[in-house]
Amino acid sequence: GGGPGGGLLYATCSILRRENQQQVAAFLARTPDARIDALPEAFGHGDAGTRQRLPGEHGGDGFFQARLVKATADA
Repeated sequence: GGGPGGGLLYATCSILRRENQQQVAAFLARTPDARIDALPEAFGHGDAGTRQRLPGEHGGDGFFQARLVKATADA
């Protein structure tokens, strides 16, 4: 959900920074109580906790994902 402690998985089948990292950065800029909750490295490579796979890696298409969470009331 959108309340404290809630989460959101942002995922695209794009490899473009403007559709991925830049969208996450814009969301974080306008949602100060949200943060990235790092995904495991098994989901791909990336920076700042986001993960991306490029076309041809692991036999698939390009993919991006970021897990975002809102701070809890006691955080």
